Amino acid sequence: MKRFNLAIAIAAMTILLSITALSQGQNPLINTIFKNYTITPAISIQEKDICTTTFYDETIDVYGSCIYYQNYTHCTNSSGCNTGTSIITKNSTECRPNNDFVITIDNGVSTLKKQIDYSNWGPCIYSQENIQGNSCMVATCVSLYDGAHQGKFTDCSGGKSCQRFEICDNSIKTFYKNSREGFVEEDPSFYLNKLPITEVGQ
Repeated sequence: MKRFNLAIAIAAMTILLSITALSQGQNPLINTIFKNYTITPAISIQEKDICTTTFYDETIDVYGSCIYYQNYTHCTNSSGCNTGTSIITKNSTECRPNNDFVITIDNGVSTLKKQIDYSNWGPCIYSQENIQGNSCMVATCVSLYDGAHQGKFTDCSGGKSCQRFEICDNSIKTFYKNSREGFVEEDPSFYLNKLPITEVGQ
């Protein structure tokens, strides 16, 4: 029964994509996929992938039975031969991360939503860390132009410009580093525009 339901779902999706493609004149479809993760009991994070489905036509050969004559004998090629071509619509989907975090903090009294949009700043990673007895989410970001390796996060050593966000149940702190090895709240050698953490919707 589960396989049958899955087959019906796949068939319905294929028909829907085909109808949508025809109705939109082969225009790409853009869809957003949300991914939610629990970091601590009070802190969760949402990431987004932007997926683009592109439609294209492909010509395929059509095979059938052929009749031919050999030495005046009427023969049928039952193994099949090329009788023509047909055009079918296919699609391919490519997804890319939206490069932002939406962070939900539920401290028991209120719920806050914060966003770190690092799409124009540089790659970020996040993890759970214990800070002074509190379970926190830590996001570390490295500058795209002063530390990232081919757009990817590697580390924050050796004079790279980085920011660190410590997001706990009851506090949010931001730290910086450039010429030093450790993070501090104020680093005079950090010359880049600072990556903000903002309220969702602002």
